[in-house]
Amino acid sequence: MPKKMQIFVMNLDRAPERLEEMCHRFSQAGLSFERVPAVDGNALTPEEIDRVLAGVGRWGRLTPGEIGCFLSHRRCWSALLESGERFGAIFEDDIVLGRNSAAVLAEDGWLPDDAEIVKLETTSSRVYLDRSGAGMVDDRQLYRLRSSHYCAAGYIVSRDCATRLLAASETFHEALDDFLFSVLSPVFQNTRIYQLTPAVCAQKWHASGGGNAQDPNTSIEGRESKQRCTLPLVERLREVCVKEGMSAQNKLLVLWGRRQRLPVEFR
Repeated sequence: MPKKMQIFVMNLDRAPERLEEMCHRFSQAGLSFERVPAVDGNALTPEEIDRVLAGVGRWGRLTPGEIGCFLSHRRCWSALLESGERFGAIFEDDIVLGRNSAAVLAEDGWLPDDAEIVKLETTSSRVYLDRSGAGMVDDRQLYRLRSSHYCAAGYIVSRDCATRLLAASETFHEALDDFLFSVLSPVFQNTRIYQLTPAVCAQKWHASGGGNAQDPNTSIEGRESKQRCTLPLVERLREVCVKEGMSAQNKLLVLWGRRQRLPVEFR
């Protein structure tokens, strides 16, 4: 029996204008949400950061904004568990909703029983997807995601998956979108992740075509100036093997007609 979708929007206390904008957008779509107070990474003490940060990731040490972003998503996962619902839709507070978004977000009856994460967002990157669909909602098709697709501003997560994500991220060293949507992540490799296409949401900077700049006064992420670390040789070789192996598998399955590579549109 379909149930009402539980929707969570994370929002910093110091960003009331973003909350007002989200209220307007969701109200226009005929949807409501629960606000989850976001963690302000810039307000964390060094001791609080040390308790959750487990070393340095491939893009260097996480910034306070990235740490706050990750902890904010963890709050949303916990809120889903507290709600008792089977699925929850999780959004950052800088997203734009696509047309007829209520058809996707009003209830959960369209979700496959085996769905653990459904990515609702796009950056218009070309990604590998299964060729056979796993369902449809309104005029949007659901496919299994088979390659990295970064950004994590809008996705659905199952209750069981949220439990596992919380257990796997008591400490962390990668940014949230790497943790969820990079082929190098154990989460990606061991989780059934689907992509909705066309996507039903996109971050405001992407939807407006204004480039990839974020507002430094309210952003809960903030890794614009970071550069990739030089990893130890063994770790670099491992990453290359994983990436090249998955790429070769995807290309072969495209030739066999079992997968496809295409940009995910926002509509």
